[in-house]
Amino acid sequence: MAEIPAIMAIVIALISAVFSGLFVTLLKRRWSSQDRQCEMVEEMESKLEYMQKALWRVQKTVLIMAKILDEQTERNHPELNTNLEDIASELLGDDSGKPNKS
Repeated sequence: MAEIPAIMAIVIALISAVFSGLFVTLLKRRWSSQDRQCEMVEEMESKLEYMQKALWRVQKTVLIMAKILDEQTERNHPELNTNLEDIASELLGDDSGKPNKS
């Protein structure tokens, strides 16, 4: 009869070990999933920053080209007033002069 409490203790210990192992496994999976999501968010932020810088460069290029075209038009045809630089800066928006610093 003394064997029954010992067997019962072993069974309870095995059951608790199995459940604690399952619990730890579930926690590791969740942490791993969160790590992957954080890495993806960081990668997307990096890509977004690159795209913002590229957009800023394109906007500046358009403004420079509009200014050059304005100067050439004024030199060759002084009677014409195109104001392409003003039009381009208005179309690109007021914040086209500075890249986003986030």
